Amino acid sequence: MRLHRFFVQEKIAPNSPVTLTDEKLLHQWRSVLRLKMGGEVILFDGSGTDYRCEIVTLEKKEATYAIREVVKNEVAPLRELVLFPALIKKDRFEWLLEKVTELGVSEIRPIVSERTEVKKLNVERARDIVKEATEQSGRGTLPAIAEPVSLVSALSSVPASAIAFDRSGSSFRTSKFILPHSISAFIGPEGGWSPHELALFSEHNIPVYSLGTATLRAETAGVAVTSLLLLES
Repeated sequence: MRLHRFFVQEKIAPNSPVTLTDEKLLHQWRSVLRLKMGGEVILFDGSGTDYRCEIVTLEKKEATYAIREVVKNEVAPLRELVLFPALIKKDRFEWLLEKVTELGVSEIRPIVSERTEVKKLNVERARDIVKEATEQSGRGTLPAIAEPVSLVSALSSVPASAIAFDRSGSSFRTSKFILPHSISAFIGPEGGWSPHELALFSEHNIPVYSLGTATLRAETAGVAVTSLLLLES
């Protein structure tokens, strides 16, 4: 039977006392999953290692557990991807966060674009969504999530070779673009990037590509681009 996986904030040290004080997680164990003493779970702290643990005690405000097995997590994408998605409506953006996390994105840096209707993001909720998607997908590391910024600000600190996507761009499928080990990708809002924003990409020598002739929702484009860049060898 597959064990439940849980991310914990505290760094796990196999040779140190092992306790858990996250009341939200303890409530989930006790009241939702009905876990008991002697039950087993997988814990991970984002370092790339999974720990198979046996619950020794389980109280309302604290649990203790014994580490039974230490396993290097092997669930990793082919390359590092920093995704710059323009903000869209809350439910659709949260769906995007979940799916790109499952696919293996390394970092998410939301953009407030000129055509963005939504200007704010509940970053704490976004991090919860990413955490749950990481637990579910078997990943050993959590993607970082930044506060939303303007495109101009984002372009001032792009961490890797970058490309942008827009329906007006040239075909990515027929391009000769060679995927590097680390890459950044910009995904526009509903309606695409504005002419001014497309000009900014040109000024920063960032090529703009198209996924094809179909008009895709922004969240669909985000998932398609993430799949294309992380699953393509």
